Amino acid sequence: MIQRTSKLLISLLISALLLTGCWDYTDINMMCITVSIGVDSIDGNIEFSGEIAKIISPTDVPKEQNQASGVYNLLSYGKTFEEARINYNTINPFPVFLGATRVVVFGENYAKQGIEAYLHRIDSLYDYRKTLLTAVSRERPKELFEKKVEKELSVGFLIEDILTHLEENGQALYPKVGELLSDISFGKIGYLLPYIGIENNSIKYLGMVVMKDSKMVDILKVKDTSGLLYLLSKNPSLVETIPSTNHEGNFLSFRTKIKKRKVKTDYIDEKVIINIDLNLTSELQYQHYMDLLSDQDIKKYEAIISKRVRNSVISIIEKSQKDFKCDIFRFAKIFKGQHPKIYEQIDWKEAFPNAEINVDVKTKIVNTTLSDTTAKKKY
Repeated sequence: MIQRTSKLLISLLISALLLTGCWDYTDINMMCITVSIGVDSIDGNIEFSGEIAKIISPTDVPKEQNQASGVYNLLSYGKTFEEARINYNTINPFPVFLGATRVVVFGENYAKQGIEAYLHRIDSLYDYRKTLLTAVSRERPKELFEKKVEKELSVGFLIEDILTHLEENGQALYPKVGELLSDISFGKIGYLLPYIGIENNSIKYLGMVVMKDSKMVDILKVKDTSGLLYLLSKNPSLVETIPSTNHEGNFLSFRTKIKKRKVKTDYIDEKVIINIDLNLTSELQYQHYMDLLSDQDIKKYEAIISKRVRNSVISIIEKSQKDFKCDIFRFAKIFKGQHPKIYEQIDWKEAFPNAEINVDVKTKIVNTTLSDTTAKKKY
């Protein structure tokens, strides 16, 4: 508990010191330090929800040693952002400090209407960090923040830790507000947001939300995001489970990563060409039943993994071209960098759905953790 308390306290104090100078005991206790924010559209009103840090000073410790004892919830409504903020201020005795906010969660209703206005709001408010995590919730953010969590001080910290862990392990994307604003200002491309919700009474990562013109147009379940991660994650690390070619009923689990990713674009006969080359490395984690692998077996599994990854990448690309009609991969930025004059002459929103996209995948199994049946025995 002490470690969790220290985590929140240090984060809050450092944010305050960096943004506004030194704070004493009285100042901290005279501020509403926001940990998380939720934005949704309910019955034509903007619903603001979230969490405010509780700062207490026990009588048996010096005043300067304030402690964070948890959070309490905030809730406010209004026809506009400004009205909702005014309504919140009328019931709150202290000013709001946003510099310690960990996450902004958009409800599905609001995400479908469009989140660009609120992203610009974050950009315009000086005390909002531009490295904020953003996500979309299946449930109303208000319901999310009402959940009691045991391993964290707040729902906001829990969401941040879940998505940070997944991103660092190459199993999810972690877009910050600054990145989203960059994509929006570039124009003609979409972007992706993490999708979270409540399952079995726990907050869980559910997949990705597709944003076109900053509006939610579709949801991708976790099982359908592998192709995205191979294309967009900095360090994708995904498990590919392959049926054994030698032993019926056996399965082999490979941890697969990107060794090299290359995207080369061209423009031929008034058509955009995008060539994607993925070089993968794969390690055998375990088998359901122990099978010794020969060099021939390894080559077969390399081909199977390559085909599977290629299919997953092509599948999400085709979906983005035919269903979303939106470049969620930022290919436009690569094409503009490689062909700036041509890019200025075409309409990327029209060119992308008709682009020819070729995917080539090569896999090298670098570790089987098992004996080679062709190896000569010393004894």
